[in-house]
Amino acid sequence: MNYQEALAYLYSLSDFERGGPFSHAPQENLPREARLLAALGNPQQRYSCTLIAGTKGKGSTAASIERVLREAGLRTGLYTQPDLHTFRERMRVNGRLISEADVAGMVPELRAAVEQIERLHEFGSYITYEVATALALLYFARQQVEHAVLEVGLGGRLDATNVTQPLVSVIASISYDHMQILGNTLTEIATEKAGIIKTGGIVATSAQSPEALLAIAAVSQARQAKLVRVGALGDDPAQAEVDAGLVPPLSYRYTLEERAVEFQRFTVFAPEQVYSGLEIPLAGQHQLENATLALATLETLREKGVAWNEDALRRGLRSIVWPARIEVVARNPTIIVDGAHNTDSMQKLLLALQSSFHWHRLFVVLGVARDKDLPGIAQALSAIDAVILTRMANPRAASIEQLQALFAQYAPRVQVYTAETSDAAMNLAADLAESADLVCATGSLYLAAEVLRWAAACGDHVAMEGIEGVDH
Repeated sequence: MNYQEALAYLYSLSDFERGGPFSHAPQENLPREARLLAALGNPQQRYSCTLIAGTKGKGSTAASIERVLREAGLRTGLYTQPDLHTFRERMRVNGRLISEADVAGMVPELRAAVEQIERLHEFGSYITYEVATALALLYFARQQVEHAVLEVGLGGRLDATNVTQPLVSVIASISYDHMQILGNTLTEIATEKAGIIKTGGIVATSAQSPEALLAIAAVSQARQAKLVRVGALGDDPAQAEVDAGLVPPLSYRYTLEERAVEFQRFTVFAPEQVYSGLEIPLAGQHQLENATLALATLETLREKGVAWNEDALRRGLRSIVWPARIEVVARNPTIIVDGAHNTDSMQKLLLALQSSFHWHRLFVVLGVARDKDLPGIAQALSAIDAVILTRMANPRAASIEQLQALFAQYAPRVQVYTAETSDAAMNLAADLAESADLVCATGSLYLAAEVLRWAAACGDHVAMEGIEGVDH
């Protein structure tokens, strides 16, 4: 089996990312994944791990934790999704993508185990994500990883990654997303995310909504787990719940020192130490929150025996590379790529742009999946100058006509242009924008990936360096 044949097998399974909802019995998820891992010798038991759930910020938080541990000399594994350009981005050891040869060499073993289990008809069919998760966990074991940082795919309670026993469970920002699967209230969504909390364990969270925090605290209390909270220095949005004894106070607080296009410098007030002059190359206050959540997690890991020092912390945070997060790919005009894909993240993106950039006019190139809160996203963009609506090459993409109708209803003052493909949309944006304008391509990580490839083709060297092959 070669690499393309291995991918063809993986994608032949039911795949939510590409095709949308699939028929499945949710109660089977964890037993089915556990059975597959048992057939592979339970590789996840050969190293320690951190497990990260959340609506937004889990990827940036995961990347930050892994980078610091790598700087500290540990052999690290990082499992994230979705990928931007190649399936291999999902699993990395010491920052290096899994090779095509390793994927091709391991998938036949996974396929044999899957087919043996499915012949027993005890469970429904395996899906792409479950087999990919098993591949990552097996790969990390064979690469003799010491600590793996694992990003939950969707939800948490029933996610394939939740078969692991993490030293720390982490829950990043909570907002409305995937409501058709996770529930229609923040309580329901947060409860699903909190399913990764282990009995007697520790959970660190940057969730700010009192409704979400109450759900996380309820699960923590039921499982006798310690809850560690992260937030901005200043007023706590859940202070009333703290005063009532329903949630603990903030343990880690951050404050901005200096913001520039290239970096943000900030201070974190931890329980036993003040870390001043920390720097990250990612824009937006939400990234300060993600970095502080990573620090809270790292301090907890150190208590569990995962060693790192302050020099590794500073070097690691300063050298994070996480593409498509307010990534600048051109100047004059400035062109930015970001993966914001729900109402909350779109609002945070606009705030980050306002705090870090100046422009005469703001053009947004927008492509969104049809299962998102499309009216909310249109409303969030109602004050921009112009939008170029497009459709990324993904079966879940919303149609241009659907987006046009929503902007006419919810953002009637925005000038609307359309382009059938993301390349055409970016070429149109480049033609329309003047040197003092700002262009931001956003709405989906799938769109962001296409635009990064467009930028690489136009000569952006950073985008070029971030593309180690294209599978789709």
